[in-house]
Amino acid sequence: MNRLILLFILFQAGGLRAAEIKIIYPYEGMALPNVPRTFVFGNITPSTAPFRINGSKIEVYKNGGFIAYLPVSPGNFSFRGELTGGAASAVYERKVRVKPAEFQPVSSGTLFLNMVSPSGELELSPGDFVNIQAGGTPFKEAVFSIGSITGDTQLTEIPRGSGRYFGLYAVKESDAGKEGSVEVRFKAGLFARSASSVSENAVKILKVPLIFETSTDTVVLRNGLDTGYMMFLPMGVKLVSDGKTGAMRRIRLSPGEAAWVEDSKVVPAPRAAFPPQTETGTIRLKKTETGSQAAISLNDKVPYSAEELENSLRLTLYYAKQHTNWVVYDSSDSFVKNVVFRQADENKVTVDFEFAKDKPLWGYDIYYGTRALVLEFKQPVSAPGKWPKPLEGVKIALDPGHSAKQAPPYDGAIGPMGTFEYQANLAIALKTQEVLSNLGARVLLTRKGDETVQLADRPKIAKDSKADIFISIHNNAIADGEDPFSQPRGFSVYYYHRHSRALGKALHNAYVKNIRLPDEGLRYGDYLVVRMTSMPAVLIENVCMILPEQEEMVFTPAFQDKLAASISSGVLEFFAVPPPPAYLRSRERDKKKQPPVSLRGTGGRENRAAAPRGAGILEGLPGKAGTWTGRGKK
Repeated sequence: MNRLILLFILFQAGGLRAAEIKIIYPYEGMALPNVPRTFVFGNITPSTAPFRINGSKIEVYKNGGFIAYLPVSPGNFSFRGELTGGAASAVYERKVRVKPAEFQPVSSGTLFLNMVSPSGELELSPGDFVNIQAGGTPFKEAVFSIGSITGDTQLTEIPRGSGRYFGLYAVKESDAGKEGSVEVRFKAGLFARSASSVSENAVKILKVPLIFETSTDTVVLRNGLDTGYMMFLPMGVKLVSDGKTGAMRRIRLSPGEAAWVEDSKVVPAPRAAFPPQTETGTIRLKKTETGSQAAISLNDKVPYSAEELENSLRLTLYYAKQHTNWVVYDSSDSFVKNVVFRQADENKVTVDFEFAKDKPLWGYDIYYGTRALVLEFKQPVSAPGKWPKPLEGVKIALDPGHSAKQAPPYDGAIGPMGTFEYQANLAIALKTQEVLSNLGARVLLTRKGDETVQLADRPKIAKDSKADIFISIHNNAIADGEDPFSQPRGFSVYYYHRHSRALGKALHNAYVKNIRLPDEGLRYGDYLVVRMTSMPAVLIENVCMILPEQEEMVFTPAFQDKLAASISSGVLEFFAVPPPPAYLRSRERDKKKQPPVSLRGTGGRENRAAAPRGAGILEGLPGKAGTWTGRGKK
């Protein structure tokens, strides 16, 4: 009896724990892409028990976290986890769905034909092509037709015997105004069986281009259907559309340039009988507190893009004719040295703004004013560099990436122990805010807690607050199907604008010196938060938190201290702040260390301790006499 009581006490005290398997990702019922293998991660109790998924032995980290890379098959699929080892036994099944291949193999004895493409509504113009793809029984003669647009046209099986049929139709001028659904079918004799398939959506051939305008601010134009950003436009900008594929509308910018926009972000332009066309008028420059301003007279809102060149910025205006007679300079402005404009194409004007060689562009903003397009150019910002407050007056925007969402699909990454990226990002940002504030900087956060902050609002918060630099804090994951063990994974730093590279390089240098994780490099990245900012901006991926050891690390207060110190060290390097004097370092060493900020996210729960006040100015920062070494607090 005493032995049974002892075992019960040990179990209650946590000495013996019930066996448990938690598969965190992929989540239940998740749709995975068509891949042969994918990663699965979660945690088990006890961590020492033998563990297998679908028969494969899984390596488990000391805290019970695991990640594995396993084969999957199309259709409904299950990951079956098994814990074995006497009393520590458990079974758990996670069900997902793997997307089938577009073309499914079909035996020659089964008569079958399925439309693959087009899969959505199409609006096309003469000169476009309709691509038809179908899958079905191999070794058949197949044709397609498109309503009143074209009758039976040959489909070709490529390769022969594969059951994959392809066709192409070139839209003619005489097709304008016609529409119809795409039908594919097998040709057969009078009494032979056939098979067919009809698209659910119609193909429409436009008579003339359609005129739309943006219906909200920050409308994204992309350079392809599912590709990178091209430009960001405010509300009320006129656009010419000559095509549509599904939910994406094609915008014709010039004869040789097109962009794509979500159809839900534009509306038919009122009273638009003709395509938009504007003329450039006088260009006026004036000195501002932060640099220079240029205003280009325009009589309509048209799309524009900007490109930073060596010591200059090139503005491109679409649907525009060059009619500028004067450039009016401000004699007190020493930043913008020259302006050059030209008609670059039939429908396109470029304006080059050249800057003083000793004053590189710090950032820029573009917006529509009253009958003018306004460009704000920022000249370099300097820090006083005087210790103990070397960053006095510098305003820094810290962006804790993502928002609180603990139900799938998640906003950001999740780790094997059920922690969330948004929690780690905020913890690091709070600690970094503390260190930078002690150095004299004015630090603002785009997110202060569990509130939801939209992606496009984050750089807007920084701009509206007139921040001097912008640092977006993240922790990484990888795409479904990617092998987590294919390469070393750790930290990386991203920038987009030419004026942001120096900040990215300084922060990357600090991480290389201070963070003992694989260096995934300084990278050029097409991320919205570093493209839309009007000041030097970077995005940092601190760890790969789907790896159990790095997830554990990023929620450790000491490591968060080191990340905060590394970011602050990079900022000091960027502003060319000299090392602190020896007397200040000696004074700091004598100060009692304060307890760290704590923000844990174990099991999806967030626990915060109050941020310490009055921490040492140099606490956690690198440096020896005359150099910054990037050596953080241990």
